[in-house]
Amino acid sequence: MGDLMHGFVHTAARTIGVAGLAVASVMAGTNAQAASGGGCGTYYAGTGGQYVKIKACISSPGWGVGRPDAYISLAAGHPACNIAIRTVRTGNSQVVSNKVHPCPSGAINDKHFTAPDFSDTTAETGEAYANYTQINWTSSGTWTLPYRSPWLKLP
Repeated sequence: MGDLMHGFVHTAARTIGVAGLAVASVMAGTNAQAASGGGCGTYYAGTGGQYVKIKACISSPGWGVGRPDAYISLAAGHPACNIAIRTVRTGNSQVVSNKVHPCPSGAINDKHFTAPDFSDTTAETGEAYANYTQINWTSSGTWTLPYRSPWLKLP
């Protein structure tokens, strides 16, 4: 029984040690290669058929690359609309990514929409990027406010 328990404790310690090393390796990544900021901002707008929930998001899937996207919820019976996803950079507010999607008919819940990935080689050091997502109610020609993701600095 003592040998069995000793073997169990030794195996458990080795497993915990390997897991701890893996966590430490992930947490000790160099700052020079990590994106700063990003994530999603969640907003709610409208009532009834024009109710919408927008999650405007931005992330960095790799060095020097930004990825804007959005998650949209619309109530059943919503009017005809388009979803605009635009990414701008600080400084001159240049649009670096842009995509317009037609709204699907019927209710949707956190449906994922994307805009093209971008890399901005003309940016000054320290510039940041944000995704602005909004709904254009095409039947009335009105728009929601342009809801913004958190700012992202590319690695």
